[in-house]
Amino acid sequence: MIAAEPDLFLYLGDAIYGDFDGENTYDVSAETLEREWGVLAARPEFRRLVKSVPVMATWDNHDYGRHDGGAEFGLKDVSKKAFLDFFGEPAESPRRLRGGVYDARVFGPEGRRVQVILLDTRYFKGPYVLADRSAGAGGSLGKYAPNPDSTVTLLGEEQWRWLEEQLRVPAEVRLIASSTQIVADQKGMDEWGNYPHERQRLFDLIESTGAERVLLLSGNVHFSEVSRADQGQSPLYEFTASGLTHTNADYAAALNPYRVAGPVTDVNFGLVTIDWEAEPGPELRLQAVGVDGSRLVQTRVVLDEPEAG
Repeated sequence: MIAAEPDLFLYLGDAIYGDFDGENTYDVSAETLEREWGVLAARPEFRRLVKSVPVMATWDNHDYGRHDGGAEFGLKDVSKKAFLDFFGEPAESPRRLRGGVYDARVFGPEGRRVQVILLDTRYFKGPYVLADRSAGAGGSLGKYAPNPDSTVTLLGEEQWRWLEEQLRVPAEVRLIASSTQIVADQKGMDEWGNYPHERQRLFDLIESTGAERVLLLSGNVHFSEVSRADQGQSPLYEFTASGLTHTNADYAAALNPYRVAGPVTDVNFGLVTIDWEAEPGPELRLQAVGVDGSRLVQTRVVLDEPEAG
């Protein structure tokens, strides 16, 4: 990752496994979270990374502290403090004063501004609905089904209001990052597809705010792929990059009718490169990069592509 010389590195969750020792899940505490963050801090590879590249981060379930956990997690504020302390969030930061760890920043000069939006899909998340796993019931790879209750939230109203404000901030390219997949919605695993009303709300909000040149980013699934959903004035692409330390070919074999590139089941990291000189507008190159620097998948996306049909 350092050799690729990125301008920014995004941690999209599971930077540590604070609730899992490789074989069993366990109850976390302030002490165990501090211990696990300390393990990462001591890694020489991590030290070299944070000295070389600016970092932004959000969390997923394992660094949050509960497998597939959400708003019910009793130590979520303890975990939040440990998370923000670890990534050096200033004491006066708005992230310290509100619920969750969502964040946004704009980089670059006018005409080439890139907004990075990090969502929090844990702190406010309502309960799942379990899928019917009985013999002959069929179903998906995971254990969850779409929740039909439209009052159950994923982001929470506070974060939705903030997101609408962010989507109105001037920027030429927007990267919206979620710890879990947004477009791919049929695995029944930990994903936005379990909250279809929230997934549609995100698509509708991007459209209603007039936010242009949006790329979705995600992780979580232990393989990498590029997906496309035809929504609004132009398609929405999602680049999923996972995982840095281990992968799962069975997960990659799950149905994804939106897939346009991949899957990649080798250990990899995602690299997004912007070509500002491309016509008719900025072109993004999405790459899953292997540990030897090889490009395992590469997709070019023109963000000014017109609506299909």
